[in-house]
Amino acid sequence: MSSEEIIDPTVQHDASVRRVLLHLVLPFVVTVMAVLAIALVGINSYRTTKEGVSTLTHQLMGAVQQYIVQQVTDYILPAATGNLIASGMIEHAPAQVEDKVFYSYGSTMLRKIPQLQSFYLADDEGHFMLIARAAQQGVQEHVRLIEKNGHTYFHHAFWDESGQKISETEEDAKGYDPRTRDWYKNTAGTDKVTWTKPHLFPTTSQFVMTSSLRFKTDAGHTMVFATNISLNELSSYLDQIKVGKTGSAMIVDSHGLLIAGKNLTQQAKAAGWDPDKMVLDRNAYPVFALGYDHYRVRGVGPRHVTWDGKDYITIAASLPRYSDSWVLLMAAPESDFGSFARQSSHQSLQFLAIITVFSLVLAGLLVRQVRRTEAGTRLLEKQKAQIQRESSAVQVVAVAPRLFDPTVEPLSLTEQLTLVTGARRATLWRFLHDGAAMVCEDAYDQTQNTHSGGFEMARTELGPFFAAIEEGNAFSVENAAVDPRTTRFERLIMRELGTKALTVCPVHGPHGVEGAIMLEDPHLQPHLLYFLDLMAGVAALRFAAQAQLLDSQAGKIVDAGQQVAALDVPPPQSDNMLMMAPEAAAVNSASIYPSVAVLVITFSDPVVEGEKETEALIALINQLAADVQSVAQEEKLFAVEVAGHRMICTAGCLPQPDVTAIVRVADAALKMREIFMASLAAADLEPVFTMGIDYGPAFGGAVGNSPKVFNLWGQTVSLAELMAAGAADPGTIQVTERVYAVLRDRYLFRSRGTFFAPHLGLGRAYTLAARR
Repeated sequence: MSSEEIIDPTVQHDASVRRVLLHLVLPFVVTVMAVLAIALVGINSYRTTKEGVSTLTHQLMGAVQQYIVQQVTDYILPAATGNLIASGMIEHAPAQVEDKVFYSYGSTMLRKIPQLQSFYLADDEGHFMLIARAAQQGVQEHVRLIEKNGHTYFHHAFWDESGQKISETEEDAKGYDPRTRDWYKNTAGTDKVTWTKPHLFPTTSQFVMTSSLRFKTDAGHTMVFATNISLNELSSYLDQIKVGKTGSAMIVDSHGLLIAGKNLTQQAKAAGWDPDKMVLDRNAYPVFALGYDHYRVRGVGPRHVTWDGKDYITIAASLPRYSDSWVLLMAAPESDFGSFARQSSHQSLQFLAIITVFSLVLAGLLVRQVRRTEAGTRLLEKQKAQIQRESSAVQVVAVAPRLFDPTVEPLSLTEQLTLVTGARRATLWRFLHDGAAMVCEDAYDQTQNTHSGGFEMARTELGPFFAAIEEGNAFSVENAAVDPRTTRFERLIMRELGTKALTVCPVHGPHGVEGAIMLEDPHLQPHLLYFLDLMAGVAALRFAAQAQLLDSQAGKIVDAGQQVAALDVPPPQSDNMLMMAPEAAAVNSASIYPSVAVLVITFSDPVVEGEKETEALIALINQLAADVQSVAQEEKLFAVEVAGHRMICTAGCLPQPDVTAIVRVADAALKMREIFMASLAAADLEPVFTMGIDYGPAFGGAVGNSPKVFNLWGQTVSLAELMAAGAADPGTIQVTERVYAVLRDRYLFRSRGTFFAPHLGLGRAYTLAARR
């Protein structure tokens, strides 16, 4: 061997490692280092920006605090300082003009200041005056407490904006005394402005608080002047104030009771309009609750809190003294004040991302080129292996012995189809001569490594499927259960195996489509279609050979009935329950029979409602019994026994094997089924019978004394009875796998799935449809 032909695998390994290091590892490492450097710069920039944002946020929040405190002070000021002004005006006014001064002041304030709702004036003798906004827009209501005939009344006078009286009414005051009201009693012992708890005015739906001031007039009377301020307006005002972009503010007192803020009316309704229950709700306002907790512990000032993974800035600020220890709470996300810094950070990150992307693209182009080369090499190797697999499959099929002999099952054909396409099951179907049905030549299950066949499909049941095959074009469906062409095929054939996808390749012959190749759950690639066409051509040659064989043997076929007639078998026997034939009692000794065919027919119990129905039913049963006797004699059955709603027909009860027994029982079953169906239909009755057949060894003999009767035992009898009991539909002939294995070349079957037999385990059942 020359030195050029010597290959050193170590050198190849070194070259492969170098190629991987240069083409994959080095670009990856450089890219990772660039990304890490960019990430470090970005993180350092983000930290610096975050610290600046935090400082700037606190400064901005402080400025916003001062602004809002001033705005809230301006809102409350008319209700607090107005009392001082009005009391000073009334204090030195003559008694006869006190009411004019009061109404003039109140009217002016109500027109100019929207948050003020009403004014009260009461003295120590129980006199009372009121001015308030009426329900009608632009109208004011003047109320005075008067006394007539020892009874007190409210006198209501309504005035428009021009000062014209619109109307006046009176109503019973019901013993009203202003000196018993909270706004009057709160001023006892003090000359400062006092506040009541929030309360509701039902007539206007206004949630208000009252500020009141006690003073003494020049005439020596003690008077109390009170002002009602709307918390609804204050809440609306606070709701309009934006702290940052999404922040807000609210007012609470020193005990945590809600005075004004967002959704005040809803909070009041939830508390039943009880001021003592209108506390700060931690579920509705968790950030404000945290800010209030900081205020109670650390007093007024800005605080940093975190809720649900998000940073907030809260500020608690005291309002002026005349607001009765009110606390202004503000809360806003920290991000609202640093959006510009975030935007700058985002832009920096975007630039860094662009650089990173360019780096990744450059590295990826190199890696992509290498990967494409390697992928192309792998694809070529895969295609080469696929070609070798297909060539091997074609060779296996080509060298299969007696490939075109129709008497030999095409096992290699279906096996190679599953091997190449990866299908779960491959089946080969052939149209019968009249096209009314298709018979399965062979079905190979790759998972279980089993072959089956011989069952048929009728055009009456699968018309759309037959039509799709006869179009002559191959087709595939992803879900055979939902495609209208394959729905019934999936239910009858595929559902038992649990397959879903289906590929159908028609087999073309000299007279059109003669059958089809069907693949269940295949892994079909486009380049495999020519392989399916090749296998379809092989199947077409088999079908042609089968047609020639049938033509050549057409004159030599002997009817099965003639073969049965030539058999030398004993005459039909029966017990005395049906045929009254004493021959069965002549069997004196028990024997073991190697090839007994047993047919069990079960009838449902009929329902009769009168004597006429009973007589008609007995006549029908008598007719059926006579027909069964005729069929038994034609097919030379050994015995027919009746037991209640069961009928047992047997053949082959001979010491030597009887290969014709199962054929005669199968023919008898088909004849009896037709007779039963016709007779029951003529009597306008539904089919009420099922039939079961098994074939195998059994033992039996004569039992009892004179007259003796013949009886048969064994698993063959039990399985035939189990087949009859387990048949799905009335009029069905269900057989065991042993019957199917013997008769599959003579009759058409359908697979019924598996069944469980005691002491035997699982087995397969089939439905006998018709003769071929």
